[in-house]
Parts: sequence; structure tokens; C-alpha cells
Amino acid sequence: MVAAVVGIALWWTAPATQGGAPGGKAQVGPSAVAATVRANATESRSSQGRPAEVDRVKAFEDLKQRAKAGDAVAQRLLAETYEGCYFVNIDRENFMGSLDFYRQMIRAPAQLPVLEQVAAERFAQCGAVDGGAIVPMQLVTGWYAQAAENGDLAARLMDNAFKRKRLDTAEAAEQLEEVLGSNDPAAVFAMGSTLHSNYPASAGGPAEGLMTGEHAGEAWMVAGCRMGYDCGPSGKLMGTLCLIQNACTGEDFEAYLKRAMMDEAERRDLERRVTEILRLIEG
Repeated sequence: MVAAVVGIALWWTAPATQGGAPGGKAQVGPSAVAATVRANATESRSSQGRPAEVDRVKAFEDLKQRAKAGDAVAQRLLAETYEGCYFVNIDRENFMGSLDFYRQMIRAPAQLPVLEQVAAERFAQCGAVDGGAIVPMQLVTGWYAQAAENGDLAARLMDNAFKRKRLDTAEAAEQLEEVLGSNDPAAVFAMGSTLHSNYPASAGGPAEGLMTGEHAGEAWMVAGCRMGYDCGPSGKLMGTLCLIQNACTGEDFEAYLKRAMMDEAERRDLERRVTEILRLIEG
């Protein structure tokens, strides 16, 4: 259900044409929704009265400068920024033109303003990322790899996933212990979002039972959210889910996930898993 949250650049894998868009550019006519989104993205202003675009560009350039200076967290955040803009900047006109398609997929009218707001914000944010240029895959994977090399645990998990590195049982157990001992919300969330990419069926240790099952990955992600990872309604995670899975509900990740589950038994199992993960992290 939430697999597309992880490795957006890998999820967006339809063969690219010479124009750079997956599968070629969709021929979509002008849209009133797209025009509104574009206007909102262009006209927004910061609280200091400056065009918001100036602040977005400055924030991105500051992050990029910290990453180039060797800050491992900044390097991971830069990788995440590039990843979140991969499917926008690969063809910005096509992204805007596709809003009518996404709009038709949403059945609840109350979700339409959320979609339009999220699309406007992401379009504007990605316009500040290297001037809206197409994001090469190497920028995403390269900055994750650099952050991992410099010691960022969440980045190492993502780097392994992008490289499709399957850990053996001993490696998995060692990495699990690192995550449990890290007290790092980003690492705990990344453990869940990369779980089925990285881990064998059994990693051993006290958390072995938490590594398998239909909602194992989601449980680690929710645990990371409860620890402080940004899973709120206005965060990048829920924005991405809105754009690629029509999850424009205005909820945080945990509320969205639980509402999407089929029955109460699933929700109880998720809660049991999250509680146990947090117990192990707290020691």
C-alpha cells in the first residue's frame, strides 16, 4: 500500500524517452486546475513579504552547501529532496497537465483542495531545486551513498535499498541492533520503508517476529512517526502519498494507514507491533 513512498525514483521506472518523461510525454490539454496550481505556486509570498520563491531557493542552496561541506544529515536530506522532485522535474509541464487525471481519481470532493494545495507546493518547491532542472538518478543515489558513508544510518538503509543489497542473517541482525540502539526516528522509519528490500525472512534476535508479516514495514514506519519523524498532514511524506496514491485525506500517516486497513484485527496487530518496537528501542 505504501511501497511507493520508498525509492520514489525507483518506483517511477517506466522507460524514459528522449524527452525525459517516463514512457514519453502524456498529451494532456490545458487544465483549469493546473492553471490554478501554477498561479498559487507563483504568487505565494513569505511572511516577510518577499516572494516565497526566494526563500525556497535560499533554503535549497543552504542545504546543498551543508551537504557539500560533509554534513551527513544534510546529505540525506538533499537526497530526499532530489528524490521528492524526481517525478515532478522529470517533466514539469507534464506534471501540471496530469492534474486533471489525478483529480478524476479522487472520489471525495473534500480531497480536491488538498490535492491542489499539495501539487502547488511540490511544484513550487521543486522549481527551487537546481532551477527546476531534471533530476538525474545519480543525484538521488549518490547523495544517499555519501550520507551513508559519512555515518547516517537512515541513509545507509536507503542506499542498501537502491542498490538492492540483500543482507545475510548476520548483517541483518547487526543492522537491526544499530537501528534499535540509535534512537533515530529517521532510521526507524527507514527500517520500515526498506524492510522487504533489505532483510531476509529471519534476522534473529528479540525483534525477529517484527520483521515479517503483511504490516511489518508499516509498523516500523509508524514507530518512527511516533518518535518524531515528520509524518504530519502537511509533511513531505503525506504530500508524496497524495500525489502518487491519491491519499489526499488531510490525515497524518498513522491515521491514514489505520483507516485504510480492512478490519479492526489488522489495526490491533499494527498497534501491537508498534508498541513492541518502541519498547525495544526504549530498552
